[in-house]
Amino acid sequence: MGRLLITLYLVSFGLLTKPTLYLSDFFEKNKGAYYDALTVVRTSNNIEHWLKFFLVGVAETAANGKLTFEKIIALRQRSEHKIIRFRQTGKNRSGTSEHLYSQPIMNAKQMSERLGIPYASASTLAKSLEEIGIFKEITGFKMNRLFLFAEYLDLFSRTK
Repeated sequence: MGRLLITLYLVSFGLLTKPTLYLSDFFEKNKGAYYDALTVVRTSNNIEHWLKFFLVGVAETAANGKLTFEKIIALRQRSEHKIIRFRQTGKNRSGTSEHLYSQPIMNAKQMSERLGIPYASASTLAKSLEEIGIFKEITGFKMNRLFLFAEYLDLFSRTK
């Protein structure tokens, strides 16, 4: 809870514009040092040790976040380029790329609703996006298939 409050505190003072600083990952990866820093504060009242550890976490988390955002921008450019090339084949797919980032896992019904196109068109579109390497079908079924924007979700994998 405290980790979230720290992030929200930074947002409230304008140090962050959005709560995108995920400190829990840093603390989890450095669990031993985290507990050591807390113990030092508890046993010797040395808050400076904790603050230094915490600020290292903020710096590392911010650097990782910046790198992830840069990777998202590069992926978006590559994906849009693929979709533009695909559109040049005569198949208009306007509006597709905007939805991939807000809902990177979807089925044809969801795609139909988001894009305002018939289900059959959405199903064809999903298959086309799979063919050009943007979507990956993950069920193996012929019906009720679920598509994944895997390259995007991989950017958030903990095993980077």
